[in-house]
Amino acid sequence: MEKGKEEQESKRGRPLDLSRNKVILTATLELLAERGFDALTIDAVAAKAKVGKATIYRRWSSKTDLVIDAASLMSPFLKMEESLNRNQGLRGQLIDMLSIIFQCDDEKAQTMLTAIYNAASANEKLDKELKHEFYRRHREGMESIIRPFIKKGHTLTEEEFDLLADIGPALITYRGVFTGKPFDRSYVERIVDLLMMPMIESVIGSR
Repeated sequence: MEKGKEEQESKRGRPLDLSRNKVILTATLELLAERGFDALTIDAVAAKAKVGKATIYRRWSSKTDLVIDAASLMSPFLKMEESLNRNQGLRGQLIDMLSIIFQCDDEKAQTMLTAIYNAASANEKLDKELKHEFYRRHREGMESIIRPFIKKGHTLTEEEFDLLADIGPALITYRGVFTGKPFDRSYVERIVDLLMMPMIESVIGSR
């Protein structure tokens, strides 16, 4: 999204100061966590980021577009690819994947994620953008972990992979959004041990 805007600005002879983007997006996330989507304003973001409103509107045409890009700043999937130890067993990889994706070691990040989920539930465009990108990357990441452990002669159907991909995000999101409880690594371990591993082993056998 930002690349197209940057190209347009460059054509008009007004190149953007890209160093400000992260400052603006970080300010957006912090205010979103403090106030929620409805109370979030461009004026407040500009004040917190110490930039003019015009600086923001040159990059994002609406509050929704700003929040979509701010959410992408928190995307944990690159970190997962860089830090996930593929040499460990299936259980360990699943626990690490969910812990990294939902940033179980960072309560501030959890607050921001919860604010993003709440915002998406009330905004159709935001909901569509975030759900599509998150689900695609989460589903692909989980499948890439499980497939090497499938024994010859066994398989998981697309529906079974879909269900496995739903379990972790569904429970963690419910815990964070609806109960307000923090989720830590021990909670992720229970999800994997009690729900995901039994399902996988019942279909493909343990390795």
